Amino acid sequence: MNLTVLQVFYAVFSGVIEGFAIANELIPYGSPFLALFCLAPLYMALHKSNSYKESFVIFFIQVLTVHLISSYWLANFHGFAAFTLGASAAGTAFQGGLMGILAFAYPSTIKKNKKLEEKSGTDCYFLFKKMLWFTCIWVLFEYEKSVGAMGYPWGTLSMAAYNWKIFTQIADLTGVYGITFMYALFSCLFAEGIELIPSNARQRALNHYRQALAFTFALFAAAGLYGIIQTLMPRTPEKYFNAVLVQQNVDPWETGDKDSIEISKKLTDEGINSFQKEGKDTDLVVWSEGVLSKNFPGARFFYSRFPEEEPLQQYIAKKQVPFLIGGMTKVNNKKRHFANSAILFDREGSYSGFYSKIQLVPFAEKIPFYENPLMNLFMKKVVGFDSTLTSGFQYVLFKVPLKTHIPELPPLDTGHKLFESIELDRTGLANQDKTNLYINGAAPNPDTYLSFTTPICFEDAFPSVCRNLYKMGSELFLNITNDSWSKTRSAEIQHFIVASYLATEFRTTLVRCANSGYTVILDPAGKTVAGLPLFEQGVLSQSIPIYARKNTIYAMYGDWFVVIITLFVLSYLLYVLYGIWQPYLLKKLKGSKTAVIIIPEENDEDVIAPEPKPITDSAAEKNSKKTAKTSVGKKSSKTAKTSALNKEQAGKTTVKTESKAKAPAKTTEKVSKKTGAKATKIGAKITGKKETPTKARKSK
Repeated sequence: MNLTVLQVFYAVFSGVIEGFAIANELIPYGSPFLALFCLAPLYMALHKSNSYKESFVIFFIQVLTVHLISSYWLANFHGFAAFTLGASAAGTAFQGGLMGILAFAYPSTIKKNKKLEEKSGTDCYFLFKKMLWFTCIWVLFEYEKSVGAMGYPWGTLSMAAYNWKIFTQIADLTGVYGITFMYALFSCLFAEGIELIPSNARQRALNHYRQALAFTFALFAAAGLYGIIQTLMPRTPEKYFNAVLVQQNVDPWETGDKDSIEISKKLTDEGINSFQKEGKDTDLVVWSEGVLSKNFPGARFFYSRFPEEEPLQQYIAKKQVPFLIGGMTKVNNKKRHFANSAILFDREGSYSGFYSKIQLVPFAEKIPFYENPLMNLFMKKVVGFDSTLTSGFQYVLFKVPLKTHIPELPPLDTGHKLFESIELDRTGLANQDKTNLYINGAAPNPDTYLSFTTPICFEDAFPSVCRNLYKMGSELFLNITNDSWSKTRSAEIQHFIVASYLATEFRTTLVRCANSGYTVILDPAGKTVAGLPLFEQGVLSQSIPIYARKNTIYAMYGDWFVVIITLFVLSYLLYVLYGIWQPYLLKKLKGSKTAVIIIPEENDEDVIAPEPKPITDSAAEKNSKKTAKTSVGKKSSKTAKTSALNKEQAGKTTVKTESKAKAPAKTTEKVSKKTGAKATKIGAKITGKKETPTKARKSK
């Protein structure tokens, strides 16, 4: 491996630019402008690599740099800083290195003649193929690191693109990976432009660069036009939902349940009173993730007595409003499986049920392979992390009644089958049960309740989880989260940015209730409706607009864009493998071929026998050095034996000919009519014995 200092510099420089393009303490919401160029140095370093090892190393360095700059706040995670930050950094960087190996698959196949064709401009697609390959690999990398049990969808180009919302609106078509594709492609274009500056490129090569430039800008223009349409499109709410969102700004790891509950109760009173002053009723009160530490369902008895001054259950019953509160559940007592959950209380304060977090934070909430005894021992003795949470076992749709809008007449066009029959009985009377469907409606009035789902904390960054929640009939995503332990503004904003794409992808309202921020409400275009400052106690009382559900392309088909890119990459890899095996296959086929030689018949006119390709027979060559000059074709095994027995006579023997002609010495000579000479076997040793003429013989 001959990794140069310049390549290492390029990799680090690329990581630094991308790290600062993502939301940080200096640039709170990130820089889309820096995101356009951040991968250019990595692209250049890749094409200076000479091996798969070099490519692995430069990708490893770049990804590690981005992770350490953008996610350094993981070091504040509850005393397990070295493990949480270190394990996530090493794992993410290793994933990047593996994708670096894949990225080198195309540059490794570029031959010198192809590079000459590129410089001369004869291959009009060479430049675009290089750019497209790198772009597709980077999309696959961000997808691969963002999904599954080990997924960590932070440190991505889509996070850096947040501020330019007209380009992020395509998320309802392609998900965030369409955004990544555009920005990565621009970085490749910029890098190719830099490479053209010092070179004496021919005019045709410059024309091909202009074509790539035109394609990239056309892509951005189309995305921008679509974004403008979606941003300016008028959307009329179907109903409103009055919610009180409580931001305690209390770290539950540092304070107990009593302080968290008392602060939350005080802020709740402020929020409900705010609605009452406006003449509105509260539909739901939301407290953030992790407020209650006791395990449900058993804790329902505990909180009927705690806090002592005014128990939680009694407080909720006094307010006569349903509550949604983050807490813990024990889902399997025997195996001691605990889950991070959102717990619903009815207006009397009674425990109603829960939804448990399915996507847990790796190396924080859940330790991979923790059930393995060796991993368990390592975590307890070395890391000191002796507990882990378990993933939720089901998707849950919550429904709460709305007090704001209850029409007198229910709509009769909801809940009915597409094909129905209305029949009278034998006496001519109606079936009253069926008739009631056409009086009171076939389903509950959708304007009288709200159906919502509650992705918890980290889950709002996983469309795969939220897509299943949305399919259940969710009209709104209500996320509860707690990032107070991070103690950094950049961590809070990064989490908000990742979550914000849910609103765009599904064209629905997104509500976030956070412990320390960012508590916020977004409309289906991703625009902020209302929010609270970070790291401050506060309450947000808001009439939240609810829009008609839409089945976006992304909601229906998920990550179809990534599937197409994956198929493209796999197709090329198969092509590369075929190119590697092709010489071996051809060699095998060549060894099994049989050549057919046409021998002219006597009296044939103007027939020219094809000259066979000479094949060296080393054994015959050693045994017949003197007669090698007279040999024309491949020696047959029979002739070789004859030649070996008569090697001394072969050089002295002369060919007896017919009276008017001699037999031809070469197969390319024309057979004369006058000679009537008989054709002899091509490639055979000429002996004194005459051959019987034949039309064709096979020479192996």
